Amino acid sequence: MIVDVHAHLTPEAYLAISDGLGGSFENRFTGHPDVHTLDVRFEQMAQAGVSRQILSPTTAPYAEEEVQAVAAARLVNDSLAAASWANPDLLSFWVSLPLPHVEASLVEMARGLDELGAVGVVLGCFCLGESIASPAFEPLYEELDRRKGIVFLHPCQNGICSPQVNDWGLTICAGASMEDSVAAMHLIAAGIPGRFPDVRFIVPHFGGILPMLLNRLDGQMPHDGLAEKPSVTARRFYYDTVGWGSRAALLAAVEAFGAEQIVTGSDYPVLLRHESYKQTFDNIRDSRLPDDVIAQILGNAERLMAGTCCKGGEGA
Repeated sequence: MIVDVHAHLTPEAYLAISDGLGGSFENRFTGHPDVHTLDVRFEQMAQAGVSRQILSPTTAPYAEEEVQAVAAARLVNDSLAAASWANPDLLSFWVSLPLPHVEASLVEMARGLDELGAVGVVLGCFCLGESIASPAFEPLYEELDRRKGIVFLHPCQNGICSPQVNDWGLTICAGASMEDSVAAMHLIAAGIPGRFPDVRFIVPHFGGILPMLLNRLDGQMPHDGLAEKPSVTARRFYYDTVGWGSRAALLAAVEAFGAEQIVTGSDYPVLLRHESYKQTFDNIRDSRLPDDVIAQILGNAERLMAGTCCKGGEGA
């Protein structure tokens, strides 16, 4: 069965306060009742052969004011934990952090992982315009390394702070993939995967443009002091299959990173505007890749998450 690492559930109470937080993405998918109707979601999961969704909000609870960020993070984490506790065989969640406030984020990380039962941490590709590879955030990676934790990256829809992207209306259609790529490259350039080797990173959307850049990274990216070539580090990351049905993107990611690094994701319910939930995974089944490669891709997330999805919070 398939584990969907990239699925959204944004609680109504969180929507009400999210406009002032660190993401501008429109959360209100009012045309899709499955957003807040779990029975419909579960029916679609069964049709698609998905055994579990790992939930996150569409917008990160980042705010300049620590009190606001902490309240928002606790609200969304408590809500997603409650949904997971009520449906432990079908749902898990990533814990959201109240960045840029590192000490408060370490507290919320511990609460989310140890008390609420989160399976890992979701980080925005940027935090209020700052790189997540900033030295200020290294205590997070130190703690995640100690825990052998999993980090799921997600765009914050800032168009990499470029007017050449945002002023042309490309923030979501192209900017999101640019965020994925740039965030991954920042992590590599900062040496974070080498210094914190037990942190496992999931980069969304097949890594954006990263599959096409590996040779250029080795040839042109500054990497003095890094333990290995940038392309080697990039192949240690995991990449989810959210690609809007693009077989070319799937094949490029498999060729660049290896089938063993590709994990299943849907961006539920965002892609329901484009294709059915079942079709999202049928795109992999119908990719004309070898059967054993398809089976590997469909099962990688379950193997990656083994030992995390069913650990208990107080409601388990």
